[in-house]
Amino acid sequence: MNVSDIKHLFDYTEWANAVAMDATSKLPDESLRRDVGISHRSIFGTLLHMAGAEWIWLERWHGRSPARAEAWSMWTTESCADLAELKRRWANVVERRAQYVSELDDSRLDAEMHFKLLSGDASSMRLVDQMQHVANHATMHRGQVVGMIRQLGIDPPSTDLLFYVRREISPK
Repeated sequence: MNVSDIKHLFDYTEWANAVAMDATSKLPDESLRRDVGISHRSIFGTLLHMAGAEWIWLERWHGRSPARAEAWSMWTTESCADLAELKRRWANVVERRAQYVSELDDSRLDAEMHFKLLSGDASSMRLVDQMQHVANHATMHRGQVVGMIRQLGIDPPSTDLLFYVRREISPK
């Protein structure tokens, strides 16, 4: 992958996240917070987790590795009370990530980047692999969000890459 591919991957990720977020913004708060027994309990909990994970990786790319307590205290239902606040915070992460990606070159993408896990243990991966992980993680959890929307008896949005690419090449 090169910088152009990464930009395309994040453009898709942001488009798909926005489509999912738009669908969830039409739900009543009770539906957003309904515990359906999935890993992050609810649609809102899953969205918080997605945004929080993107923030953690972005912090790592800037040379800061938040510890578990710091990271999750910022991305809980207590610290982020509603969808409007989540959208505001997530938009900031997306804006900062776009700035970071705009300054990359292919050699930096391929370089090993050291960071600490939430546990504090040292780790490292190539930056390109970290970025692919972030996009893949978002895709997995968007699938959960779409599934939870379907459980509510509502037609969920289509967020697959296929729909993004077709949208890009379709005549306007």
